[in-house]
Order: sequence, then structure tokens, then C-alpha cells
Amino acid sequence: MTAGERLIASLPLKERFYDAHERRVYWRSVEVARRIVDDPSLLYRGRAFLERFVRDDPRQRQSYQLWVVTLGLGAETVARRLVADDELGERLRESAPVFSPISEAAAHHLTERRE
Repeated sequence: MTAGERLIASLPLKERFYDAHERRVYWRSVEVARRIVDDPSLLYRGRAFLERFVRDDPRQRQSYQLWVVTLGLGAETVARRLVADDELGERLRESAPVFSPISEAAAHHLTERRE
């Protein structure tokens, strides 16, 4: 078991969703959180995404600032916050930069095994 898998297994994960879209976004975020812990260099990818696509968009200023601060907290803290079943976790999931692409097949598998 990887460090990311151990962390995810130790966390209380969200169990109730208002629709299938929220469930898919959440379980993709769980996978991203696992990957971030296993490969903290993904934080740099997330930062690069923010700098390239989000920083100069005035509509995304709050999201950009939230993520810049969050990325500075380290891989495990980012992972914990990303999967938290609270308002901050929801804000992070809704505005998350691309850290690591997840194939359509992998995404389908992630949500299918949890339904």
C-alpha cells in the first residue's frame, strides 16, 4: 500500500452526494489526492496550471488565491483538504487545477466501484 493509499484509507470520506456529478467529482478528487501524496511534484503541475490558466482571469481571483495558499501547505495537507467533506473541501474540488490527468476508463472505474 502506498503512502497515498494509506492516507486516503485513514480519512473519513464523503458518503452522501446530491447527484452523480458531485459523486464523480469527489471520487476523482480522492484519486488526485492519493496521487499528490505519492508524487508531491504534482503540486508543481497544479501551480503551473494556475499560473497559465487562472492567474489573470479576474473571475477566478478568489480560487487562484485559495489554491496558491493551499499548495504551499504540502502534499498531505492538500490531499486532506481536497477530500474533506466540508465547505473548504467543496470549494477546492470545484476549482481544482489539473494535477494529473485521469483517463476516462480510470474515472469510470473510480465512480463505478463506489456506487
